[in-house]
Amino acid sequence: MLAVTHRRRHSQAGVTFLELAIVLTIVGVLAALAVPSIIDRWQRETVEFLAQRLASTVSLAQATAQRRHVQTQLGPRENASWATGWALTELPLAAPDGTPSSNGRKLIAVALPTMPAVSLTTNLGRGTLSYEAVGYSRMSDVNGATLTLTCGRHRRNVVINAVGRPRICDPATSRGRCTDTADDDP
Repeated sequence: MLAVTHRRRHSQAGVTFLELAIVLTIVGVLAALAVPSIIDRWQRETVEFLAQRLASTVSLAQATAQRRHVQTQLGPRENASWATGWALTELPLAAPDGTPSSNGRKLIAVALPTMPAVSLTTNLGRGTLSYEAVGYSRMSDVNGATLTLTCGRHRRNVVINAVGRPRICDPATSRGRCTDTADDDP
């Protein structure tokens, strides 16, 4: 009988250049397809976060005025434009002769991020929102105010009613209820 000898092949460890190139190409294509959705989600999350933070600052302005019996003012950061962010200031009481004091204590200052680029616009005529010591808003417009945050294709409105209470809405899904003239939710 003939003896049959089996040859054992030793497997090679590692990958060939061709296999590596194919895998890297597939990973590159998948990453390129995912980037737009990642950026879109980042912009949406940024707008939602800043809208919640702005609405919280408006609520804090009202609550601080009520509880401390002082006037509070929400306006552009560094007295520039709303595009730089916003600041909440506690204003001191007026002097005995009735003249208001111009300098106040800054409670919160929020800068808008530069990446992703976020814009903040408002329909406030004077540029600021003030609350009296009893917590009522001092807006000249009886309909309220709207502060709009935009980043990419995403937008959120912080709508402040005539009493000074804020709410957040998405103009894309609210069907006309996202303006300062719309009725507040009960």
